[in-house]
Amino acid sequence: MMTNPKSRIQDLCSEALAATNPAQIEPILSELRSALHEKIQGEETWMSLCERAAVEQDPKKLLELVSEINRRFQSREQRLTGTSDGKQSAGEHSPTNHRGDSSGS
Repeated sequence: MMTNPKSRIQDLCSEALAATNPAQIEPILSELRSALHEKIQGEETWMSLCERAAVEQDPKKLLELVSEINRRFQSREQRLTGTSDGKQSAGEHSPTNHRGDSSGS
C-alpha cells in the first residue's frame, strides 16, 4: 500500500518515540532515513524541473518540461485528494481557454 510520504514519516517518528530499547529503534530509524531521502529526492526533482523550465529557450523542450511538471502536479493532486480518474470539474483548467480567447465575441 502506497502512503503519503509525510504521513509515513510522521508514523515512523511516532514509532521511534514509542520504542523502548535500541533493538526496536534501529530498524525504524533505517526506514525513516529511507523515507526522508525519498521525500527529499522527489522535491529536488520537482524543483530542478521548474528551474530548467524557467531558463529553457527551446520551445519544444520547454513544452516537454512543462508537460512533465503538469503530469507530476496532477499525480500529486490526485494522491492528496484521493481521486484516481483525473477528471476535472467543468470549466476547471480548461485547455481550450489558455489564451483567453472567447469564441463567442
